[in-house]
Amino acid sequence: RPPPLASRRPGRKASPEPEHDEDPSAHPVVLAMRELLQATHGRPGRGCRDAVEDTACFANGAASSGTSGGPESATEYREALNEQLQEVASCTELLQPALRKLWRATLDCSDHEKPECREGLDREDVEELVLAHLHVYPDFLGPSLVQRLISQLTLGQGFVGAEGHMDTKELLRTLEPHLPALSSMSGTVASACCAHLTTRSEGIAAKLLQTLDRDRDGWVGEADFLEAAVHALAIELENVVISAAIPALLANPEFADVFHPAMAASLGISGEEES
Repeated sequence: RPPPLASRRPGRKASPEPEHDEDPSAHPVVLAMRELLQATHGRPGRGCRDAVEDTACFANGAASSGTSGGPESATEYREALNEQLQEVASCTELLQPALRKLWRATLDCSDHEKPECREGLDREDVEELVLAHLHVYPDFLGPSLVQRLISQLTLGQGFVGAEGHMDTKELLRTLEPHLPALSSMSGTVASACCAHLTTRSEGIAAKLLQTLDRDRDGWVGEADFLEAAVHALAIELENVVISAAIPALLANPEFADVFHPAMAASLGISGEEES
């Protein structure tokens, strides 16, 4: 078996064994995770991806509204979230081969004993899933981070019913000449966020385990995994990364110099009005 991905996690004592110097990109769980994300973020999972992305946005909105004291808005977000979860469940059939491959790779790479000879994933195995996802995800988030930011802004305005909605087409038109540079910035931010979150992989794994463990027996069986993995990864991992990456991107001075004027133009605010 290859050494666990967790043995390479920042903050964990490194093993002197030479195998730990191997590129984690070649780890079987990482390879299987990449195949799943290629499916969910590519043509096979287009409908599922759209539903998953909306699910992540609604989950974030429900949490934000709940903590900020907006019960009516939080209720709307939760209702929309439940609808999206049902949509995710109905469109995962095309993703079954990639899910089964990831399930098998994670089981085969598990290097610790389990009681009662049960075939399933425990918290250590789920942490391997977390680390594999964080290793691969920047390649998928980076190119789409700006669009995700715009989607969240549009979604938020729709719920609060604000006047003077931004013109998304105008925003994209203004940003278009800058997209190559923005994509590079987004990739850097996505990689940095995922790298930072590897230091929190144990806590993220505990939450992911709760979401994957549909029958609440403390283990993730195959049926649990196949049913829940797509939306669990979206809510407990991708949503966490996106929630960290978007503020980090907005805080980037180079990005702000491009995005804020474009945002003002999309809202019909002239330079004179801003000053």
